[in-house]
Amino acid sequence: MNSLLSLVTQTMKEGLRSSSLKTCSRWAEHRRVMGAPFYGPYSFKWHPWCREIHDSKAQWTIAMKAAQMGVTETGINRAFFTLDQSKRDVLYVLPTALNASDFSKARFSTALKLSPYLRDLFVDTNTVGLKSTGTNVLYIRGSRGDSNLKSIPVSELVLDELDEMDIHAVWLALERLSGQIEKHILAISTPTVPKYGIHKQYLTGTQEHFNFQCPCCSRWTEFLWPDCVEIIGESGNDPRCKESFLKCKECKHQLPHAGKHEYLKNGVWRPTELQVSADESRSFHINQLYSSTVSPGELVIAYHRGLGDEAASTEFHNSKLGTPFIGDGAQITDAMLDACVRNHSINDPRPKVGGGRLITLGGDQGKTGYLSIVEWLLDRRPGNDINNAAIGKLLWFGKFLEDGWDYVGDLMREFQVLAAVVDADPNVNDARRFARKFQGYAYLTRYRRGQTAKEIHVQEEETGAPIAYVDRTNWLACTLGRFKSNPPRILLPRDISLEYREALKNVVRTYERDATGNMSATYISTGQDHFCHSLVYSDIGLQLASVSSGGEDI
Repeated sequence: MNSLLSLVTQTMKEGLRSSSLKTCSRWAEHRRVMGAPFYGPYSFKWHPWCREIHDSKAQWTIAMKAAQMGVTETGINRAFFTLDQSKRDVLYVLPTALNASDFSKARFSTALKLSPYLRDLFVDTNTVGLKSTGTNVLYIRGSRGDSNLKSIPVSELVLDELDEMDIHAVWLALERLSGQIEKHILAISTPTVPKYGIHKQYLTGTQEHFNFQCPCCSRWTEFLWPDCVEIIGESGNDPRCKESFLKCKECKHQLPHAGKHEYLKNGVWRPTELQVSADESRSFHINQLYSSTVSPGELVIAYHRGLGDEAASTEFHNSKLGTPFIGDGAQITDAMLDACVRNHSINDPRPKVGGGRLITLGGDQGKTGYLSIVEWLLDRRPGNDINNAAIGKLLWFGKFLEDGWDYVGDLMREFQVLAAVVDADPNVNDARRFARKFQGYAYLTRYRRGQTAKEIHVQEEETGAPIAYVDRTNWLACTLGRFKSNPPRILLPRDISLEYREALKNVVRTYERDATGNMSATYISTGQDHFCHSLVYSDIGLQLASVSSGGEDI
């Protein structure tokens, strides 16, 4: 009898407690239990900036953050809270299927292991990408190559590490909310380059900064680099770096790193963009100066390492400061393009049949196809790298519709093209027919990881169309490097279009950690980039033309 009474009493208490947990932050404090490094019930003691992100009711909540700032746990808590309290399905998207699997096995399983309430909440946790409470479902998916994004109706979407995702899959994930009356999106990421990914979304919101009251002068302020750090030490190896300290940018007094949670605990988010409705889009930015686990000395060492090292500087700005960054030479500029412009025109007379000129065509195809036709002039002995020995002269550029492959064929004859390289997708059947029609002169291509440098691996499909597999990063570096040489090794016509120029500027080099944890270069597109890739394919065509057995004039 006593045990029954105790059970009823406990059930009533639990019901009353659940009814009082109406905000995500309060729910997290009572329902989540954490492991290392902050053991015990979930708390905002070490991450006070996360409370408001938990409780944002905006349709879009955007968190542009430095690494290890507790914001990913915010995404997890919002997912659990929505399932438990709002009784709505949630889609949690990570960059890759492997990321999603690791998240499901590690973060999700750990949360259940440490939190009894959550362990009792879920009735089905056996499937890696799907967790059920009995009435609602948490879907965990990767953004790349995951077709399971197509048929999931949800009203809550979490995009974790947005800048690493396949942008097409992001739009597909957003479409999953289109049939819902109530819908919320939380986008979380460290940024990469300006006006891309999380930074692009951040600019659409309230652009809020975390302010606190200085314990020395009592003025409201915020932590900014370098204003709020006294940099001590001359290099990353200087032991004096550890003497660096935080300071108030208002009164210049030193602020303690140890115990900073005491003067940050009453901090508030303040918007810097007042023309945006907080109901529609709230965006937040936080950097590692606020972190209790990263000392000022560590930040100064990372800063010094970035001096003269583009990869380290990118890591410092993105992961430490939580800000987008473009290193010197990482993006084609108008000045570089102007230096490449010469007096020829895309309307100049066409090559003569049998003239012996080395001309290639590159095509980036889709509903609209984009073409670049380039003549190559050797100014040094080719050796083992003909691309390095050649200067490209852009003879012509233009577009064609998806049913306009006959037009591309006409251009092959008109310009006496020796090698054409066209993107295999999305209209692969049309591309195959084109390649077979110009057998020995035309190739399909796909970017593929694992190729070495400018290595080209050509194989013939069962359809009879040859396809060239190449490494995207190395070939982009080759082609875009032509614009950065002094003098330039690519010559542009005087009537080059603004669209073509913008396509070249929209491809930006940044850095990411590879599977071994090392920083490696990669290129991302901040806008329309089709003409840029058509130029890359023309560059690939040069190598293919140089090793071709030749053929009759076409």
